Amino acid sequence: MERIIAYHQQTKHQPNRMARGPGRMDWSNQPDPFRSYEGSKRLALDRLGFEGMTGKLRPSPLTSENLSRFFFESLALSGRKAVAGAEWTLRVNPSSGNLHPTECYLLAGGGEELDLSPGVYHYQPKDHSLELLAGIREESWQSLHLPSGTILLILTTIYWRESWKYGARAFRYCMLDLGHALAAAGEAACCLGWTLSLQEELGTDDLARILWNEPDKMTDGPTGKERPDVMLALFSDGRVHRIDECLISGIETEPLSLRPNILSPSIVPWQEIDMASEAAKKPQISDAYSRSAARAEEVLRIELKGKSASIKEAATDVSGDISREYCHILRRRRSAQAMDGRATMPLDSFHAILKATMPERAKPGLPWRPQVNPVLFVHRVEEMDRGLYILLRDERAKEDLRGAMDPDFFWERPSRTPPGLELYQLAQGDARLAAKESSCGQGIASDGCFAVAMISRFEDPIGEYGPWFYSRLYWECGMIGQALYLSSEATGYRGCGIGCFFDGMVHRMLGLFDLGYQDLYHFTVGRALTDPRLIDLPAYG
Repeated sequence: MERIIAYHQQTKHQPNRMARGPGRMDWSNQPDPFRSYEGSKRLALDRLGFEGMTGKLRPSPLTSENLSRFFFESLALSGRKAVAGAEWTLRVNPSSGNLHPTECYLLAGGGEELDLSPGVYHYQPKDHSLELLAGIREESWQSLHLPSGTILLILTTIYWRESWKYGARAFRYCMLDLGHALAAAGEAACCLGWTLSLQEELGTDDLARILWNEPDKMTDGPTGKERPDVMLALFSDGRVHRIDECLISGIETEPLSLRPNILSPSIVPWQEIDMASEAAKKPQISDAYSRSAARAEEVLRIELKGKSASIKEAATDVSGDISREYCHILRRRRSAQAMDGRATMPLDSFHAILKATMPERAKPGLPWRPQVNPVLFVHRVEEMDRGLYILLRDERAKEDLRGAMDPDFFWERPSRTPPGLELYQLAQGDARLAAKESSCGQGIASDGCFAVAMISRFEDPIGEYGPWFYSRLYWECGMIGQALYLSSEATGYRGCGIGCFFDGMVHRMLGLFDLGYQDLYHFTVGRALTDPRLIDLPAYG
């Protein structure tokens, strides 16, 4: 925990001293944004999306066609941009600096409708395909006693892709990106009537052994160190199941002799990131969140009589009609590069965007009590006073936050706030300068309709669960950011995540003077300006 806190403090930007970075952009050493495995058997996926889908949907079967749709609408390329002879790709899931440190691996058992042999696969967004990395013995897969139509995903991080540009602070950005990827995958699964569930009992070494057949082996050297972060179970029946992760940790694979591609001519190590990554390694823990009151209230475990003891079902069934609220805009989402500084936002749109960030709307649902409560800099929202507000995603945090923050804050609920939104005004006045200056002087924070500083409980949850929970705080922020992206797009606006901000300035502004709460991520929403020089090209030529 001391090392995590040391990393967090060392990587705070200050107005007179930025966190340690590379100093310059070494373009000759820029990392390859695509991981690939040389010599692997590659299975092309259909480039099918959710176009034309309307109304409600019941769970779709797990077929190769629907698996293609899932990846195409969550982690695939969404477009290309070109200007003055330069060209770059965009993805459905956003990333800090468009650098994409997150990789995705698939464990599947095959079947008649899923045209895959049992194995471990790497998803390759560059050409929307799967690369076979290892076989899985059919009897080993069957011994997991997974519900029919279940596959497993493992998300990993390559820190070098971010540290090449951002230096020591890159660990923060990598974890935010992973949160965005979690939410992107969760929304795509929902559009198919599927559910995603975090499998949090497995440790970092367990995931590394499944992927690379050695518990402590991480790809390193010129290929770039890659650290596994989390396993997800994807259930195609629309239910949330509880599975025995100890059995999964013992799955038997038959790795092929494949080596990942070289990302850069040379990789620059960052001691701060190595320290944080090692300190944040997660051990194998049974019922990691059993002490969480939220989990105890929301999940009822039922032992299935007469069935394998390896399967427990949560009392959650979403197999009814599924809303397609965001399905048509997943691939259309873009990050704003600048805001017009004039547009106003209707109050109903503002409320709709805030509702999308609430924990009950999260996909996948998080198994811990909500830790993040956004502070809002409201600039131009109709029928709302300009000023500082707070949205409580966990209403139980109100008194603790009120006691920790500036005692002069109002804590008044705006008159037209709908039920279900715990929104409070803290202070009245023009907050544009405060939003801009606290976001490293970036005008995009003051030119939108409103900006966000995501304030998270910090020292207590890390002390309760362990230093590995530090990453999860950023995941939660990234998932909130993805909800802001999609809900703003759906209401005719656009969002942009802001990773550069002055933590201490925000804390002083709010009256926070210890590690009880910390500012972890900024965001802005408004009417985006388009750059006429940019040419839009299709994602896959």
